[in-house]
Amino acid sequence: MRNKVSVLSLVTVAALPGAATVTQAQMSPDDGEVVREARPSQSVENVLREEHALFSDRLTIEPGINYSYSDRSQLALRGFLALDAIFLGEINVDAVESHITTFDLSTRYGLTNRLEVGLNLPFVYRSSTYQSIGDDFSTEKNSETSVDEADLGDISLSLSYRLLPETQSRPDLVWNLGVRAPTGTDPYGVDVREDPNSNLNVPTELPTGNGVWGVNTGVSVLKTLDPAIVFANLGYTYNFEESFDDISASEGNQPGDVKLGDTIRAGFGTAFALKESLSLSLSYSHEYIQKSETTQDGVTNKVIGSDASVGVLNLGGTYALSDSTSIVTSLGVGLTDDASDISLTFRMPFQM
Repeated sequence: MRNKVSVLSLVTVAALPGAATVTQAQMSPDDGEVVREARPSQSVENVLREEHALFSDRLTIEPGINYSYSDRSQLALRGFLALDAIFLGEINVDAVESHITTFDLSTRYGLTNRLEVGLNLPFVYRSSTYQSIGDDFSTEKNSETSVDEADLGDISLSLSYRLLPETQSRPDLVWNLGVRAPTGTDPYGVDVREDPNSNLNVPTELPTGNGVWGVNTGVSVLKTLDPAIVFANLGYTYNFEESFDDISASEGNQPGDVKLGDTIRAGFGTAFALKESLSLSLSYSHEYIQKSETTQDGVTNKVIGSDASVGVLNLGGTYALSDSTSIVTSLGVGLTDDASDISLTFRMPFQM
């Protein structure tokens, strides 16, 4: 399985009304430039916090829930079912409906005004329904079966460091580093069961993690252009090769190595602070996931169908309940075949 990990994005955020009225300035001792020290509106702070561009010495705790749905047809793959249910084995279905709900708890803490660390703990519940028209395309033998799974997902740790503070002539520059641990159930060696009509082969369980270690790094850029804020980030995710006792759905253990494809992402968007406590955002993100490879008995093969191009249009909003608590919502609509059809996110960050 490949998580849609945020790594390479380019985001442009437009007008944020009211930002100019709260901007202060001071001289930078290094270059004589005017360093902006803004106390932005609460809605602007919410946007910056979600983009990991707001450093604070307060602990932020952020529980959240994400739901995604996808409906794909005409799947007959030997190997990986892209994105939502990657496993090594043979499947043969005419359609699959996938529901994934992720409950997670994120924490962030600013060690200094330039360094922030974060931790994400996810719990994944997923359910997939597989359908087939039956052996020899007989409509009298239509088959449908469902598989569900609930378990811990892959835990991740992040670090953000401000390389350069923003001045009137240069943007804020932040370096990001993240590590993902294979704490979820892995998708390798999953058994496949066959429906009595012999035309529907489905997995007996669903993974909640990738099964491999991953690391991502990148840089984020942010510039205040009163009354607008413009920001961008670029990065890359690398997945380490891992060995497993069994990577096949066939009977008996068949050991081998798996190298999941690396991921890059690009995106752009805009956000508007409608008032002190409310902001809206519109963005588009696109990521490309390279083909995965398996190695058995010294022979390496690329897995057909394991690469993916994922484009998602997102509409989001943040509302400040108080100076320390906010509500963040997002609706994502998949625009490419490999993306989930729809995703909904609800988060509630609060500072201590």
